[in-house]
Amino acid sequence: MVPALLSERKVNTTFAILAVVFSVISGVIAVVGAGSFFMGAVEGLFGYGHPYGRIVGGMVIVVFSGLLGILSAIFTLIVLNQWSSTLNENIQNSKILLDYAKQKVETEKQMNLVALQSHLSVLSLNVWAYWAYLIVYVISFFIPMLSFVLWILSVIFLSIYLQSVFTVAKKLEEIKNIMYPVFGISSPMMSYIKQRSIGVFILLVIVTLGIYWWYLLIKLSDEINQYIDADQKLRQAISL
Repeated sequence: MVPALLSERKVNTTFAILAVVFSVISGVIAVVGAGSFFMGAVEGLFGYGHPYGRIVGGMVIVVFSGLLGILSAIFTLIVLNQWSSTLNENIQNSKILLDYAKQKVETEKQMNLVALQSHLSVLSLNVWAYWAYLIVYVISFFIPMLSFVLWILSVIFLSIYLQSVFTVAKKLEEIKNIMYPVFGISSPMMSYIKQRSIGVFILLVIVTLGIYWWYLLIKLSDEINQYIDADQKLRQAISL
């Protein structure tokens, strides 16, 4: 019997979508609020119209925009954390399966499993970078005078974390494509998670003015879930 495995919690793609939706709405509303505030200021300067109504209305709109931005940030942080939690649980399950397989397969196949174990043993996510990013991100709200420096630091920590996620996610698929044939399971190659690099990611975010980040938040969440679904189905076919 295959040993008990961790129950992998999949990434909540609804949270990813909500993060993007709230971010977009927040940006649009912020522009409207700023426009209203500016028009009120101009009317007050030249003494016509209803400047105070526009100014107050603009301020209220901007505050509401900020609240939506906070909600977007919360959902984004949850999704980022779920990426690492899901992948780490899959790494642990992979180690359990390999230990089990070593006891069941023929000697010549054990060499392949030992090689896979060595790859898994060094496969880990830089979760510390996520927490560093989170801490710096939160601090930036309370020390606005250092916001630019803190923003640079948060980008660095986020980049380290994302590169780790990109590498681990793709490496897991490659390991599974070698591991399952050892179990006697013939299946199509697992290629749900696209190969990405942090350099290309940063370039695309800059070129698309941040839109690629929204795309990645949803797309990678879906890719990880597809990989987990396929992996779980293949595990059910193990009958060593």
